[in-house]
Amino acid sequence: MVVVAVAGGTGGVGKTIVETLVGNSEHQAIVLTRSEPTADPALERTRQVQVDYDDIPSLVQVLKQHAIHTIISAIGIFDATTSQSQLNLIQAAEKSNVTKRFIPSEYSFIQTKELLPIDPSIQHWLDAAELLRKSHLQYTRVIPGFFMDYWGMPVVRTNLTPCTFGINIQRCQAAIPGDGNDVICMTYTYDMAAFLIRLLDVADWPEFSIIVGDEVTYNQLLAMAEEIRGVKFQVTYDSKGSIKDGQVTIPPMPEGNLSSSEELKEMTALVSRLTIAGVFKLPDENRLNDKFPDIQPVKMKQFLQCVWKDYKGTK
Repeated sequence: MVVVAVAGGTGGVGKTIVETLVGNSEHQAIVLTRSEPTADPALERTRQVQVDYDDIPSLVQVLKQHAIHTIISAIGIFDATTSQSQLNLIQAAEKSNVTKRFIPSEYSFIQTKELLPIDPSIQHWLDAAELLRKSHLQYTRVIPGFFMDYWGMPVVRTNLTPCTFGINIQRCQAAIPGDGNDVICMTYTYDMAAFLIRLLDVADWPEFSIIVGDEVTYNQLLAMAEEIRGVKFQVTYDSKGSIKDGQVTIPPMPEGNLSSSEELKEMTALVSRLTIAGVFKLPDENRLNDKFPDIQPVKMKQFLQCVWKDYKGTK
């Protein structure tokens, strides 16, 4: 048993990891957060510690004071400021004589410098990986592909911010990038967390720890959704040319999405570009599915059936 700190543990991915850690592990969980500790039922079995990510010496002190052996970062990386928060935490872990392991905040596809022309913000994740590579810390980059949760909103159990990518199953509408035949590896967040927690008890970590719940195309997903909902969806396909020009169709968003129309357009265009570039088709190597065969992640059709088969709401 070691002390595991989840940085950003009050956010969507972080909270899911914390819930899984306290429910399925003997390790002691601590949540590192910028804000004041909150009375959140999901975090009641943990200790919340307020930190200043701009102050590396104070971060080192927190790590030593709580004997934090492993850091799981789930800091939301949105800009240079939040990226620097994670870089500072890595530097603090390097300076701490008690911290040995670090999982950086990625939880998506494999970020490479070749993808920078599509998404310049990838540099934030590359910077973290480079800093870890130069450190004494043992680390692994957890890669679950696309989160399956988005096709269960607003019904499914999830901590993620409400959003729609490609297909809104509640509203029976789809705006699909390209021809709909790009393969996308998808994983439910709680399955991702289950694999991640098992990593804590493994001595050797690869650079990439890949998790795949299922591999489907948007066309396959659409067919499943139409079968389960029992209706034909209203479908639009955005061509590769229009996507590259930023001209994309925005699908209906679930309740609770507070993004502006401009933000939604930028996000949809970016994710569409990444989709047609094939980034969500993950390698077969270093899949935790093979390492932990007893963990059986939910498949997409099973996921959709569980979420939508008894749905009685209107479109």
